[in-house]
Amino acid sequence: MGQQKLFFKQFYKNKGNWLPIIVFIVAILFVLIMNTRVSGDRDFVAMAQDEIQANKEILTLNKQTMKESAKTERDKADFEASEKVNKARVQEQEKMVNLYTDEKWAEAYKLKVHLLKESFGLYTGDIEAPAELKESIYRQIAIYTKLEQLDIKSDQEDMETQGATFLYRTLTNFMPVLFVIILCFTLNVAFTDRFRNSLDRSLLLPQKYVRGTTERLFFGLILALSFYVISCVVAYLSASLLSGQGSFDYPIAINMKSGITTKPVGELLAQTVCLQVLAIIVIVLTLDFVSKMCKRAMPTLFISLLVLIGPVLAVGKIEPLSKWAHILPGTYFNATSITNNYLSILCDNGNINFENGVLVMCVASIGLLILNYGIDSRRGVNLT
Repeated sequence: MGQQKLFFKQFYKNKGNWLPIIVFIVAILFVLIMNTRVSGDRDFVAMAQDEIQANKEILTLNKQTMKESAKTERDKADFEASEKVNKARVQEQEKMVNLYTDEKWAEAYKLKVHLLKESFGLYTGDIEAPAELKESIYRQIAIYTKLEQLDIKSDQEDMETQGATFLYRTLTNFMPVLFVIILCFTLNVAFTDRFRNSLDRSLLLPQKYVRGTTERLFFGLILALSFYVISCVVAYLSASLLSGQGSFDYPIAINMKSGITTKPVGELLAQTVCLQVLAIIVIVLTLDFVSKMCKRAMPTLFISLLVLIGPVLAVGKIEPLSKWAHILPGTYFNATSITNNYLSILCDNGNINFENGVLVMCVASIGLLILNYGIDSRRGVNLT
């Protein structure tokens, strides 16, 4: 325990270790504040009111056009039919807004799904739209259909503000790259400070190498996991205070080869947290291993960032990697892209999944543990 106290004292006294952590927390709060500020322009009611305004403008334009260009009775009948359809649609949209405002969520969503299907020809099967627009329509229908069953308030997709959904978005946007970078900066000094002139001073202490290695790795894991938990708690509590806790049953649209479905955000969060905790273990073990190889702070930091961040950025973008991505631990750092099936489809590799991610990272952790203890064991024997 004495060594643990020394590690924490060194970390606490080095003010440079706190700056990246503070920046990370501030970034989470800044994104939440910005999401909350724009929510009035992007929420369910605001988007519906924009559509109502657009349809009213179309009605006005139709009246002007009819006066100017309708020369036959048939032209007038066509304009009148179009006007009737648009008026009915405006009335349905206004009814939907009133239902939502009165917190009759399920009825509002039912009407929303009906309007989507009617607008894009899904009832008649003659939908004509680009692939991206079709996907967007089917995603909305899947989400609102599930929300109708749950009868809960909706949130903004990709700009969430409720506790449960904002936590999921935080883990999606911040953890794969920024969190890893901050871990490398905060743990780099702690893992390299023991070296002087390429000599590992921890091996000179009157203790077995196993204890020294264990205490160092334990310190790294406790620090990294504490930072992770604090980040999650800050994201969830701050969003809950501003916009409500939300629901862990909230549906998230998932692309599958068979089509678009939804999964509860709570299920995705459980799998995501599992993968990210395993990723933290791999990160800490990798940092310790690289520090043994480089024995200096800057080379350790550079190589660690290259090894840990490289696969996260490369997988899905460099095509030759797609075939082997399922065996790379770095692939599973981007945990939400694993749990929502995005990387699997992007790489056309069905082996990229949650179960395989757990297996690969467990194997990587065991391998790195053996290397770390093996190197310290050998150096300890050489010193004696």
